[in-house]
Amino acid sequence: MAIRILAAFIVLVLAAGSAAAEMLRLEQTRPDHLRGFNRPLLQPERVVPRLQYIRSQVVYRLPTDLREVATLDPKLSHLCRMGAFTQDTPGFYWARTPQRAYGVAFSGGANLDDPQNKRQPGKVYFFDDQDSRCSVYVGDQAKLMKNYVGP
Repeated sequence: MAIRILAAFIVLVLAAGSAAAEMLRLEQTRPDHLRGFNRPLLQPERVVPRLQYIRSQVVYRLPTDLREVATLDPKLSHLCRMGAFTQDTPGFYWARTPQRAYGVAFSGGANLDDPQNKRQPGKVYFFDDQDSRCSVYVGDQAKLMKNYVGP
């Protein structure tokens, strides 16, 4: 009798297993399950950019190359590359030569960021490529006054 009960139990388990396998088998997936939740589209926050207008001013018109009226200062050029001797606002003051334009800062502090106080009185600083290739030329303000056109 125990064998009959065991045989009946095995038949029941096999029948239930095949029925469960039949229920779990899927012929195809439903495409709905791949979609996200039904959320309304969020509108991105509109940010109005703040525009900063800089009125560029040519302050010197040099008839010759800059190297003829100013000298390259290697120490200030190194500080400029490190960001320790720069223009406050690049492009605010300009010096024009026949070849190109240079940024200008004055020893009085106009457009000059000098946290180490390396400036000298009566000097004008010309900046070429104010980045990792920065070069600073120093000129005497009194000698350059004949080429000053002012703002």
